[in-house]
Amino acid sequence: MSPSAFHARTLAGLLIFGSPFLAHSQPASMANPGIAATTAIVGVAATQTARLNVLNLQPVIPGITATLCPATLEFYDDSGALLKQLAVTNISPGTAASLLFKPPVPSAAATARAQIRAVVLTPSTPVLTGAPVPVLPPIMPVYLSCNVMTSLEIIDDSTGATHTFTTDLRAMLSYGIFPMMAVP
Repeated sequence: MSPSAFHARTLAGLLIFGSPFLAHSQPASMANPGIAATTAIVGVAATQTARLNVLNLQPVIPGITATLCPATLEFYDDSGALLKQLAVTNISPGTAASLLFKPPVPSAAATARAQIRAVVLTPSTPVLTGAPVPVLPPIMPVYLSCNVMTSLEIIDDSTGATHTFTTDLRAMLSYGIFPMMAVP
């Protein structure tokens, strides 16, 4: 088999079998690699508001400077269109950030509901650690993500009562590209 035929078949295989891993279902909302998690689809009526909450679980330790905990909170519709977004530069330890979403559902349709899902992105922060090792680069970056707990609630506008509450999120597939290193 010629080298060009081999490359053509490899490319075809990658396009057929590797496309789920190479394609994004939606635009990336952060530049750094990190953790992305999503809720399932939930229905929100015109008389309700969705509230996405993110709590930084890092403990408050006197005398210790907390690691920055940025997060992006997002709502998407059932077709994958971004409905609302909030980028938070830092959620302090033991505190929370929230994003409210009121669906654009006509109030005349009593049973009409907007189908939405919530997404939380927490980018990783590169931290340089390590000592020189002959085979490895002198300093290896380690990426740290902040530890957050996420909840989604659907609130009745007239009473303020929470009708739906979930902390059940699923990790979204993400990947990074690492530079190749020469091995002696």
